[in-house]
Amino acid sequence: MEKIPPTRLLYYDDAYLRRFKAKVLQVTKNDGLVGVILDNTAFYPTGGGQPSDKGAIEGENGSAEVVDVQWNKSRILHLSNNIVGKIKQSEIITGTIDWNRRYSLMKNHTAAHLMAEAIRRVLNNPFEIVGSGLNVDKARLDLTLENSLKPVFQRIEDVASKLVKENRVVEIKIMKREEAEKYVEKFHESLKTLPSSISQVRIVEIKEVHACACGGTHVKSIGELGTIKILGRSSKGKGVERLEFRAQNP
Repeated sequence: MEKIPPTRLLYYDDAYLRRFKAKVLQVTKNDGLVGVILDNTAFYPTGGGQPSDKGAIEGENGSAEVVDVQWNKSRILHLSNNIVGKIKQSEIITGTIDWNRRYSLMKNHTAAHLMAEAIRRVLNNPFEIVGSGLNVDKARLDLTLENSLKPVFQRIEDVASKLVKENRVVEIKIMKREEAEKYVEKFHESLKTLPSSISQVRIVEIKEVHACACGGTHVKSIGELGTIKILGRSSKGKGVERLEFRAQNP
């Protein structure tokens, strides 16, 4: 494994890439699954609260349904439990992303960034985001709050909808850590949960609205979100409020 180079991450260059060509570097078997390592990939691996992509890879003599994608150090492992024919080392394959799944995840991920700012504007007092997550159907934020958000649901939705209508672009920036720390402070964010070993930071910014460190996939502009609907809230313990929501077509 040490001799296999790191996987080039095509989704960093273009989150809208649905099909791509790649060379098979290694094929492994583990716990009933076949793992395929490619020299580059558009498949997003599980991480940062975002689930992995799904889809398929197809070679000259076989195809594999990709049911999970995971990091293996600096390499990405495409896992399959359904291979027809054979996928061989050194061959060129075509990878295809399950686009409906990916696009739903992209929209909900960007919606989570936008909702962090919408909540701040409504509450107008400091809080900390202590957890987050998303899937195809919804996203969530866990916030340090003493009181329920339910009385201000409509106000939060109204602020979020107003921002969506501005259709601001979503920009990706790579910064040195010290520069990034100062930059995200302007948006009431920090890098304290980011491992100290990371010196170059990927910043996702909804232009002049919100910015934070993030390795996930996002839409190009927030107008793509349609509307943001709050689904509910729950208490996750003393002083922690969980808010669930989703981006959906108008």
